[in-house]
Amino acid sequence: MRTIGLMSVAHRPPPLIAALAAVATVALVATAVTSCSSGSSTADSVPTSPSASSAVPGTTGATSAISSAPASISAVDVTMAATSSTVAATTTTVPTAAAIAAEITAAERGIRDTTLSVAAVAELGRRQQRAYRLLARNPDLDGAVLALIPADVATAYAFNVAARQAVVDHAAGSPPSTPSPTLPAWTIVEPRPIDELLAEYREAEALTGVSWTYLAAINLVETRMGRISGASSAGALGPMQFLPETWAACCTGDINDPHDAIIGAATYLAQQGAPADMHAALYGYNPNEGYVGAVTAYAANLAADPLAYRGYHAWEVYVGSVAGTVRLPIGYRADEPLDAATYVREHPEDVIG
Repeated sequence: MRTIGLMSVAHRPPPLIAALAAVATVALVATAVTSCSSGSSTADSVPTSPSASSAVPGTTGATSAISSAPASISAVDVTMAATSSTVAATTTTVPTAAAIAAEITAAERGIRDTTLSVAAVAELGRRQQRAYRLLARNPDLDGAVLALIPADVATAYAFNVAARQAVVDHAAGSPPSTPSPTLPAWTIVEPRPIDELLAEYREAEALTGVSWTYLAAINLVETRMGRISGASSAGALGPMQFLPETWAACCTGDINDPHDAIIGAATYLAQQGAPADMHAALYGYNPNEGYVGAVTAYAANLAADPLAYRGYHAWEVYVGSVAGTVRLPIGYRADEPLDAATYVREHPEDVIG
């Protein structure tokens, strides 16, 4: 196991602090803009693992004492990290700020509508993820989109954008990673139902004091709530991505079982300083400031509104490759790495660009 020292507050990088501190300001600005607009909103009229580069929701991740985020995950939300180094395999219509803002607004409101069916909420969660990914690919539209986000969506929008920005800030100045010619040897499975996972996060919180929101955020960034079954490039396993030697030293049970893995993650975080110093604990879990920033922002969004989990639970797995950014749907299975170009030719519907 790689030993990672705890980082003190004095050594926390300014970009991370600035990104998260700015969330409240962004929300306030959006509220002010919305308050000055007319009664009708244009938003109402329209309906990303294992590797080591960036750390967020479809490309590659950083090696840690616990995990090496799947190439799709540090590129996943890292999904929201910049994807300029990925070659798009398809041609898409140039998006507009109004369309992106409208889609984000519809999705954020929809996942909080408790009258909708599970299937309807899941579809809205997937739309939410795609909309933020589209914004990430068009950062020049950030300001215009923000101006169109209504007050009731502003906080969620700010935290989700902060997650992306933490990864982008961390990657700034580093050379872009080389897209992989292959797709990972994973199986993509259905995650456990929302209520079951929430109960397991809260059980872990009761045992360790580590907030369920951080455990859910880690589960999201690492394996999209357990969708990824398979080893990372560093050999990390399970829904919370533990190296086997780390697991043996801190945890009990089955590394691949969601319940045991969530309890194990909370236990390890507590050993690293949680809940008193979550930054140090998260950095011990994965020593990458982009990862820490993304997890922190997602956790903050969940703390602000637990219903946000309904959207995150539906987020899918995306991986970067030479053939473009590829969605790995439930049912995807590869015992060995697959040639990306071949897969894309056979499954053009899964190419996101």
